Amino acid sequence: MAYLDSKLGIVGRVGPLVFRNVNGKTIVQAKPEKTGKFPAGRSRQTATDFGKASQTTSALVRGLRPFIGTHYDPQFFNRFRKAVYQGMKMNDSLPQGRLDLWQGEPTVLEGLETDLKHQFPQYVQLPGLQLSLEAGTLNINIPEFKANNNLLYWPSTAAEAELCYWVSVYDSKTYRLLSYELFQVPIPHKSRSIPASRFTATALPPEALVLVTTGVLYYTAAMRLGKVGMNSKAFNPMQVLKVFKT
Repeated sequence: MAYLDSKLGIVGRVGPLVFRNVNGKTIVQAKPEKTGKFPAGRSRQTATDFGKASQTTSALVRGLRPFIGTHYDPQFFNRFRKAVYQGMKMNDSLPQGRLDLWQGEPTVLEGLETDLKHQFPQYVQLPGLQLSLEAGTLNINIPEFKANNNLLYWPSTAAEAELCYWVSVYDSKTYRLLSYELFQVPIPHKSRSIPASRFTATALPPEALVLVTTGVLYYTAAMRLGKVGMNSKAFNPMQVLKVFKT
């Protein structure tokens, strides 16, 4: 049966048609037929790979949660999974049904945004930023910069900010989270010059997948409450900046 949702849109089944609300739009589809048969051959292999992509995505996002929390738009997981699946398929030597991100191209995750309305490059531009992995050692070199609107965008109500780099390390076979580390650059005011800084991650294990996720956290100065965070589901400029394989 069908019903009207809070925005007077039809949701549910009317005869052979199924109505769904996706991102504020009503989508109409024919009701799928039930054959009682499991997918076979190529379809079954594709389903296996897509299921592996979902599992891998869940594991990787789990490692980002201490940093991003739940501050991401509704399509973030789907975008992440699409990129994972794309990376899995980039290894032509693996047969369908046995695709894997580690053996594919995990760098396709670079540039993945948590919030498409407030993308990280719109808020932070740091010419000269360097990330390198040499002999199992990850270095992040942040150049000196002026914290004004040219290099770091300031919302009108922001009083302070933090430029953050979250390093999450995963097992190459199970994608189990092995470790994580947070590097922070405090920015007390938009008129300040921030000196250059260098961060070196804790020794990384061999054959590990490393994601460096960056973001800027903004704070207001409330008289009674002190420093209050501004980032939320609707505003969270964060991005998977770099992906490494040790």
